[in-house]
Amino acid sequence: MQIRSLSMRYCLLLSLLLCLSGTGRAQTIQPGTTQSGTSDMARMRQWYDRETIYLMGPNRYVKNNVMYGGHQQLKREFVISEGGMQLYLRSRRMRNIATVISLAGSAGSIYSLVTGNRNNVRTFFWISLGTGLVSSTLSMQANSQLGQAVWLRNRDALILLEQQR
Repeated sequence: MQIRSLSMRYCLLLSLLLCLSGTGRAQTIQPGTTQSGTSDMARMRQWYDRETIYLMGPNRYVKNNVMYGGHQQLKREFVISEGGMQLYLRSRRMRNIATVISLAGSAGSIYSLVTGNRNNVRTFFWISLGTGLVSSTLSMQANSQLGQAVWLRNRDALILLEQQR
């Protein structure tokens, strides 16, 4: 499943690159231009592999077949994309809020178990369940925003390639 989605992302970004480089019109290959078309495609693919990133987790990514970790390194990748940076920072903020909510729910549950007050167990159970659901929802939204941020960053990297040509 993950490999399939990665290959679909690869195909989508490669088609975006082809649209940007070919201005969207169909090109016929002449017998004498086969080599240059192949070399251009190989050069684009090499650049694509070198400059785009894909996520392996919320703070790990792969670029140029090398895995990197840490939020600071990931944040550095978003320097080339203003929209991607904004979404990345928003996803980090949402993930931090989800973590705080989750920890508060866990602390409440532990407190109710430690005190031994059986009258509050039902209340803390529902509070813990509610905070868990809220935390999960916020984490899913943060993951979605992070995926969008990476997509924007990769798109902007492809646009930079087109501008450099």
